[in-house]
Amino acid sequence: MSIISGRFHLSFVCAVAAFVGTGLSLAGAATLPAGFTESQFGSNVGGAPTAMAFAPDGRLFVCLQGGQLRVIKNGALLATPFVSLSVNSSGERGLLGVTFDPNFSTNQFVYVYYTTSTSPVHNRISRFTANGDVAAAGSETVLVDLDNLTSATNHNGGAIHFGPDGKLYAAVGENATPSNAQTLSNRLGKILRYNADGSIPSDNPFFNTATGANRAIWALGLRNPFTFGFQPGTGRLFVNDVGAGTWEEINDGIAGSNYGWPTCEGNCATPNPNFRNPLFQYGHTGDAATTGCAIVGGAFYNPAVNQFPASFIGKYFFGDLCNGWIRVFDPATGTASPFASGVSTLVDLHVGPDGCLYYLARGNGGQVFRVSAVASQPLNISVRSSVGTGNNVMISGFINSGTAAKKVIVRGLGPSLSGAGVTGALADPVLELRAADGSLIASNDNWRQNSAPNQLEITNNQLAPTNDLESAIVATLQPGSYTAVIRGQNNGTGVGLVEVYDVDQTTQSRLANISGRAFVQTGSNVLIGGFIVGNNIGAAKIVARGIGPSLVSSGITNPLLDPTLELRDNNGALVIGNDNWQDDSNQAAQIRAAGLPPANALEAAVATSLLPGSYTAIVAGKNATTGVGVVEIYNVP
Repeated sequence: MSIISGRFHLSFVCAVAAFVGTGLSLAGAATLPAGFTESQFGSNVGGAPTAMAFAPDGRLFVCLQGGQLRVIKNGALLATPFVSLSVNSSGERGLLGVTFDPNFSTNQFVYVYYTTSTSPVHNRISRFTANGDVAAAGSETVLVDLDNLTSATNHNGGAIHFGPDGKLYAAVGENATPSNAQTLSNRLGKILRYNADGSIPSDNPFFNTATGANRAIWALGLRNPFTFGFQPGTGRLFVNDVGAGTWEEINDGIAGSNYGWPTCEGNCATPNPNFRNPLFQYGHTGDAATTGCAIVGGAFYNPAVNQFPASFIGKYFFGDLCNGWIRVFDPATGTASPFASGVSTLVDLHVGPDGCLYYLARGNGGQVFRVSAVASQPLNISVRSSVGTGNNVMISGFINSGTAAKKVIVRGLGPSLSGAGVTGALADPVLELRAADGSLIASNDNWRQNSAPNQLEITNNQLAPTNDLESAIVATLQPGSYTAVIRGQNNGTGVGLVEVYDVDQTTQSRLANISGRAFVQTGSNVLIGGFIVGNNIGAAKIVARGIGPSLVSSGITNPLLDPTLELRDNNGALVIGNDNWQDDSNQAAQIRAAGLPPANALEAAVATSLLPGSYTAIVAGKNATTGVGVVEIYNVP
């Protein structure tokens, strides 16, 4: 293999040459589990990609073996490389790793690992300063020159990452000389640890036993650790070591460890207290779905924003170059399960800032693919608040988004809320359903006043109100915007609840955005918007807003002057909250990107991704103030 496993070097190069000569394309699509989909991220990167990393600002940097560092920005491959290095790209040499300074937002430092082109040939770690999407001219600072290489062109390692301690970690292969892995007299076959400026931390485990540059050694006994990954939050480190003829390894990265190569490959046949056995290993022979030739990738699923189902959280994605699969390792059980297959020469894996899995493949001209769980959607929505008279009735808005009509059941509840501990419930709610132009579609006072077929529809969907004074409407709605209005019979007041249920989830339309307007009081009489996310396995992206002051422009004379917003899960736990929407610059940027910035700085908004489940958005007045407020939940792409 031309990047990782020297054992496969010649056959892989010949296969690529034959492939290029035919002018044909390999299919890029992988086989994924049900509920997942993939799309190419950016156009073909060209050349022979080796590694990739996300910058803190969301750009994806892709290393090409020949020395170019390409940039994918906003899903598009930029024409100009960030930098083009002069490298020795023989065998497994070349541009092999990239990472970003923990303080990238202020210093713009980008670090790379590459093989020098001039004699004596060796691997190097350098730092560049970004100037927009390219490296500033003359900004290369050489931080580390590693040991000179022999004529062997394989086993270079190349992965670099900053750890949670702010130190720079580098994985270095043993240059096809197995004995290098077991000595402290060189840095080959090791994990190295440096300060960001290339100096050596004095707390390295071998600082007092090794000498000179070798004091950078943090762990040893590795053959070709081509990839490794830190777990966000815990800082745990997993090191993938490419095997020789028998085993591929996932190792627990612990300071001072010796992983046994070349005495052991995989678990030591004879237990040796001096060596740390791998957490997981897989062989080279047997079922191609679980065996291979070279372990690649290495990404924990602990993103800031979850997009995959909760069952993936804390798991570790890894893959195999030769057999083109991606599997998921569970650190809690020490077992792995299948995820994807059919990848054309996989070389790297990362979890993106959007919570999706990205993989880098050398096949078909070099491609990055984005794997996402099919996003869930709001299914059933509700708004609860105090119902007054005049402008202080409760108004709930929603959108049927898509291309097809959708059947819904809308309910207006009041008396039954007493059973849930609500005091002052609306005694006799009257429900109206109106179109975007305000025209009346249907109205109902007591749900049993519906026609017999509609009563049967309500009952069959298990949505019959428990009190005959409560209201319900069955309607089939074309795509568009609608409002449901609850008022009290004979100007009655009290706490009411409006609910909209999607009873036809098979259509090409969905309930997209919801809102509720009411007079916001205190205690249990605040404004509550409830919704259920479901129908798929992936997270739904939402923006929730709490609106008040800007309602003056709509003729509201008593708006809620300073709304606060809380988003809570089914257990009542706080997911995210906000007072003034511009308080958090990252949140504000996401809200603006969705085109949903509130008109007033005192209004509240949050942007997040929600896994399937039930949620409530609560709008209250800061310091127990009251007034007319609006809660809104938007489902964004």
